[in-house]
Amino acid sequence: MPVVAFADIGKAAKGLLGGDKATGTFQFDPKLSVSSSTSSGVVFTVSATQKADKVEAALKAAYSTKKYSLDVASDPAGKVTVSASANEVAPGVKISTSAVVPDPSTAKLTIDYSMPYLALKGTFGLNATPVVDLAASTGYQSVVLGAETSYDTAKSALTKYNFALGYHAPDFQVAAVLADQGKTLKLSYAHNLTATSTVGTEITRKLSSTDTAFALAYARKLSNGALTKFKLDGSGVLSALYETKLATGEKVAGSLQLQATDLSKPVKYGFAVDLA
Repeated sequence: MPVVAFADIGKAAKGLLGGDKATGTFQFDPKLSVSSSTSSGVVFTVSATQKADKVEAALKAAYSTKKYSLDVASDPAGKVTVSASANEVAPGVKISTSAVVPDPSTAKLTIDYSMPYLALKGTFGLNATPVVDLAASTGYQSVVLGAETSYDTAKSALTKYNFALGYHAPDFQVAAVLADQGKTLKLSYAHNLTATSTVGTEITRKLSSTDTAFALAYARKLSNGALTKFKLDGSGVLSALYETKLATGEKVAGSLQLQATDLSKPVKYGFAVDLA
């Protein structure tokens, strides 16, 4: 089994606190998504998100097989991003490329290489002064160690370097990340209490000051298939999520956020509807 990639060290806590498919994502702006597929396998997704007094629309077309994938996406600003990937071009090697049309300076090439005890990833800008992103991880059994860095050729300088150490067991994950060029320490923990419930936390400490932030989250799948999640951060902000799938296939989610230490502040809420 390939070693965990650098970006996936502590992935369970990241997904629980930040949002993922398994535990749901808080949505505080009303959002409607509609997906449809053609007989040839092309999937079209149209989404509309209301932000303040305007509606932002996005369109995506995707086609994938076991070996290849192609995505074309248009964002609310009118930018069109084209990305493509090819799996197993050589044993353990995946190649991806992307660009924002019509700006050729945004083109990037990404190469992923994985094997049982090593995972490497390199992203290279395809322009005259590219930014080069490199990441590597290695591990043995449940322990994984990784690092990433960015080099800006225009500045001839390292602009980012982070380090991570993790322990991934079948029912829990622990991770420590030294980020922001060694200025920030992040500790995270996620534990599957049962087959249907997960709890997690993250503590972030600025090493140059006494600033410390934390967040706690709990997610649970109900017997009817619905998903609930609660999150509390160090500033007293409490967020709640309820997500369910209707019998006809549509997915509906509602989110609520309030200042638990000052209930006089306005409550923030939103919903998302996904018409598959």
